Amino acid sequence: MDTRSTGAKRVPLERDRRWTVVKYALLSRVACLILGIVSSAIVNDYDASAQLVLAPATTYLAQVLRTLAHIVLRWDAFYFVHIAGSGYVYEQEHAFFPLLPILMRTLTQTVLRPLVAVGGEQAVLAVAGCIISNACFVAAAGTLYALGQYTLRNERLAYIASLLFVFAPSNMFMSAVYTESLFAWLVFSAMLCIARRQHVVASLLLCASSLCRSNGVMYAGYLVWDVVVRREAWIGKRWTQMVVRAVAAAGLVAVSVLGFVGFQIYGYRTHCLQPLYPNHPSRAYCDGLPATVYGFVQAEYWDVGFLRYYTWSQIPNFLLAAPMIVLSIAGIYTYAAHDSVRLATLGWKRRPSLQTASLDTAFLGNGLLPHIYLWVLLLAVATTTMHVQVITRMFSAVPAVFWFAAHLASKDRFTQCIVTGYFVGYGLVGVVLFSNFFPPA
Repeated sequence: MDTRSTGAKRVPLERDRRWTVVKYALLSRVACLILGIVSSAIVNDYDASAQLVLAPATTYLAQVLRTLAHIVLRWDAFYFVHIAGSGYVYEQEHAFFPLLPILMRTLTQTVLRPLVAVGGEQAVLAVAGCIISNACFVAAAGTLYALGQYTLRNERLAYIASLLFVFAPSNMFMSAVYTESLFAWLVFSAMLCIARRQHVVASLLLCASSLCRSNGVMYAGYLVWDVVVRREAWIGKRWTQMVVRAVAAAGLVAVSVLGFVGFQIYGYRTHCLQPLYPNHPSRAYCDGLPATVYGFVQAEYWDVGFLRYYTWSQIPNFLLAAPMIVLSIAGIYTYAAHDSVRLATLGWKRRPSLQTASLDTAFLGNGLLPHIYLWVLLLAVATTTMHVQVITRMFSAVPAVFWFAAHLASKDRFTQCIVTGYFVGYGLVGVVLFSNFFPPA
């Protein structure tokens, strides 16, 4: 068999598939926004806050801007738009990280600057956030496809997974003024760089991700895994070489979490050293670590904390989160049951690796091990500490979710219908609810 000929055939196929993913991702964003506009026009908003924030439209172009801004300016989006326009004025705004607002403000003051006089700053900032989110979503879909090829070693499963990402249950959140798409693109790109052994670039991307969302710091574990933990990193190395690698890993992690740390320092300086409200009672984070501005704000204003969400009134939100929780438990169990020793020994003891991964076994490969550990960690945090309904959009940046969903969808027609039905159905209902300011958020 001529392997060169086979490889030559694969390259055009992979290129075509990637463009197919990008095309569907772009079309899905257009369809999502159109559905949001139509549903908002038909159904009365549950909350009219966006109407009060946006300036009245006096021209056709202003009306277009206002219409688009109106459907993406919901829930947390108000905070991002306010921060982009006025900076961090209120303590509770420190629950929202600055990377997206910085990008929104930059885009508004440069490329979109002429539109400010037409539609008003608030509307243009919202549109800027929408543009950034949708562009990053398309980029994230293509990056997930490339990452899947490296990790799964099965092009078809990587392709199916990236298509499922295009129709993710967090559908509307990926197009609105939220950080989900930006964060997904950053961490997928960082994982791809790590797979290619481009650790410095990966640490810079993870630094940006930790300036985008707090859970970005958890993804720094991928660098530690790749540089010093995985068994292959030790092959042919002396202990002195591994000490050097450990020091290098520590430096990479320090860079990766710099975004988060810098934002906490900014909050400390703002509210402790130069307080906006001098007569305000001293906060716990002003006394130093382990308290942080972010942790305090989440607990004080959103009642986030260990088991705090376990009340009878939150049962509906647990039901909303149930499909993603069940999918996650099933995926983790499936991987662990295949080789429990591998999972327990950090991959140091395991079954022989297959040279080629079939569609049925690609999800069970050794390359997924760090992704499974992250999945377990995030699932534990989401179900015990966070507002549990957020799990659907939080897991939009967990590749293993889509790889396992693709693994299930490739089995038989019935399972395929269940998986795609959940992804598409949950996402479409979410578009209608979000666009009309209905929960969940």
